Amino acid sequence: SAALTMNGAAEVESRNDKLRASYRGNATLGRVSLLDKLTGDSFLKWYTLSASGIDVRYGQGAPRAHIASLALSDFYARIILNRDGRLNLSDITTNPQQAPVSLTRTRSGAPQPAPAPAAAAPAAIPAGGAPATTSASIKANLEIGGVTLQGGRINYTDNFIKPNYAADLTEIGGKVGAFGTQTTEPAEVLLEGKINDTSPIQISGLVNPLAPVAFVDLKTNAHDVELTALSAYSTKYTGYPITQGTLTVDVHYLLNHGELKAENHIVLDQLTFGDRVENSTARNLPIRLAVAILKDAQGKIDLRIPVAGSLSDPQFSLGGVIWHAFFNIIMKAITSPFSLLASAIGGSANQQLSYIEFKPGFAELTAASQSKLNTLSKALRERPGLKLQITGRVDPRLDHDGLREAKLERAIKQQKLKDQGVKTDGTDPDSVVVTPDEYNTYLKRVYKAADFPKPRDLIGLTKSLPPDEMKKLIITNTKVTDSDLRQLAVDRANAIRKYMSKTIDPGRLVVAQPKFNADGINDKGKTTRADLSLT
Repeated sequence: SAALTMNGAAEVESRNDKLRASYRGNATLGRVSLLDKLTGDSFLKWYTLSASGIDVRYGQGAPRAHIASLALSDFYARIILNRDGRLNLSDITTNPQQAPVSLTRTRSGAPQPAPAPAAAAPAAIPAGGAPATTSASIKANLEIGGVTLQGGRINYTDNFIKPNYAADLTEIGGKVGAFGTQTTEPAEVLLEGKINDTSPIQISGLVNPLAPVAFVDLKTNAHDVELTALSAYSTKYTGYPITQGTLTVDVHYLLNHGELKAENHIVLDQLTFGDRVENSTARNLPIRLAVAILKDAQGKIDLRIPVAGSLSDPQFSLGGVIWHAFFNIIMKAITSPFSLLASAIGGSANQQLSYIEFKPGFAELTAASQSKLNTLSKALRERPGLKLQITGRVDPRLDHDGLREAKLERAIKQQKLKDQGVKTDGTDPDSVVVTPDEYNTYLKRVYKAADFPKPRDLIGLTKSLPPDEMKKLIITNTKVTDSDLRQLAVDRANAIRKYMSKTIDPGRLVVAQPKFNADGINDKGKTTRADLSLT
């Protein structure tokens, strides 16, 4: 059904087999209702579409259509992406020889699921190589003085994925300023609505789709959109359903001369996944680890994803670029989780936090190592969902000789403790500071107490030697066992755990089985280290 009301002057003339026509006035196309002829369901409808200040001419030069203003009220549209990837809009017109196709239901004829909350779609930007609409393909002089929208609703269903996904955009209203084929001046746009009657969405900016080169400068924002409605998407592509969370999105798209630049600011609040659901389309990605790295202490994930490309490039796809950016973040959780973590807290992504280096033979933290651990502690405090696994390790090729020197240093510090009347059993020698003036004194005592053959003088007494010679003999005669190496690996892990326990719950610090070789170390760092990993 439809009702057309017109108030104006129309002229039609045929001269020399050429048709000339014009119309000046107003017109309203009201009570429009388009039904799916197979099911009787409503496909497209509106209460009124009013056009005022119409000036249409045909047959005298290029066709001309100027409209002072358009007003569309109380409108509804049903949009479906079918399971074969086709939009129902492509089936509005059919060939009489083709079998009828439903526009409002699945191909099997089953009713669509009820609308559910959905994420706001950004402003419609051509993608996938589709050229921008320009006046080069419109051989007419078109001008619209402005468009007003009120009381709109768009019901969208995606049957391409299983389970199906539905979106209900309601209370759509707003205005679009003047635009046309003969002007490059963009029109102001301000549109507002709600997602499933709850989450507000707003689109604002400038647009001129009929300019010689299409121009779009739009901002879209939607707040507190329930993410559970996107569970079907997350299950299909990641294998994990979304059980909780909301989405706030602010996007800015600038399309000028076929070049697109976009800024996508996305905030995910309290995003939570359920148990993994195996399916053929889901990639085996550490999605939960990536979320734990990105999620701050308040449970929010704040992402900024820039996009740039040319619409003339047939390989360019806006959706593909955004998904690729998300995929890169997930892959970074696999390959460089600490770099991703450092970036998430505003630190340097080049700071290597995946291991802590030690001097060969020693398990003491240097000032540089403590600085790295301070950065890591800050990150863990802001990411309460993460645990740190610490794996102490040794490189026998370097640590074997280093342990000899470490044992000597420990023995010197124990001599100082004896001088101070402190029992060496209950005190950590590493906490003792020996000054350069004291060193040779305690070195001599260690040398004297050592049980190995020492050089003697002509009368058989222990020969006095310079400090360097005494040190060399002590180190040469110090034995290092596999047990010593094993303990060194354990001590390195425990040193990190002890230091970080000052600011991090010890329950989040897990010491793993030590490693006793340098196998698998492919970076440029020292092999005398402790490895760190996030879980």
